[in-house]
Amino acid sequence: MTLRAVDCHMHIFGDQARYPFAEPRSYTVAPADVDAYWKAVAGTDIDRVVVVQPSAYATDNACTLDALDRLGDRARGVVVIDAETVADGDLARLHERRVRGVRVNLRSVRAVARPVVEVLPKLDRLLTGSGWHIQVFCDPDVLTDLAALQDRLSAPLVLDHFGAIDPSNPVRSLEPMTRLLDGGAWVKLSGSYRISTGPHGEGVADLARTLHARAPERTVWASDWPHTPNHAGVTASGDTVVPYQKLDTAGLYHAVTDWFPNEDARRAVLQDNPGRLYGWPD
Repeated sequence: MTLRAVDCHMHIFGDQARYPFAEPRSYTVAPADVDAYWKAVAGTDIDRVVVVQPSAYATDNACTLDALDRLGDRARGVVVIDAETVADGDLARLHERRVRGVRVNLRSVRAVARPVVEVLPKLDRLLTGSGWHIQVFCDPDVLTDLAALQDRLSAPLVLDHFGAIDPSNPVRSLEPMTRLLDGGAWVKLSGSYRISTGPHGEGVADLARTLHARAPERTVWASDWPHTPNHAGVTASGDTVVPYQKLDTAGLYHAVTDWFPNEDARRAVLQDNPGRLYGWPD
């Protein structure tokens, strides 16, 4: 059976004249479009993608939505919204354009970050009945707060980038992560180069296997293309374009074979699990 792998976390950046970046932000980058993405993943089984709203655009989802329109049913989207300003019908219109989740970024631009206990319940109430999830990018220390809050939420939680756990010293963060996974959260095995030197860095494979073993039906993979520069909450000024990290995107995908030699496990992580999370029927 042909594998139709899903890249569950990638970004599209457009020309600033058409898609201006937000202020404040933590990086400024050059355009990275759909064609460049498919070129980067050539030679893989990736057939479908999840376009995630990057922090540099804040709540202006225009670039992400236009990419979804271009990609058609091969794509799903995760947007950023302000629960205080969403109007009647907005979520329905976003759903029609294949959006299936909302991202809460508590790490990239700390100047505008708010506590999870303030942000998530409001979003959760807004998403009632939508079938969407809440995707969270946060420091490992926030996992404890998320675990304490999880039972009050109806929308599933999806944790970005291994939960930002340090694979060389994961012990402290694994307890709240385990509680989250046991409580129904999902985890993206993405951004391994953000928590280590890459997919073969110290402890990365072991961490991937540990998280997968805890929630094999709620673990997915993603490339995090186009690999924006490291931005741990520092606010940038000006429009100096910072280069993307030079990484082998296809190599990030192929590393999953080393993490999970079992073919059934790989198929679940790369195809079956994301199919259920994002609403692809096959």
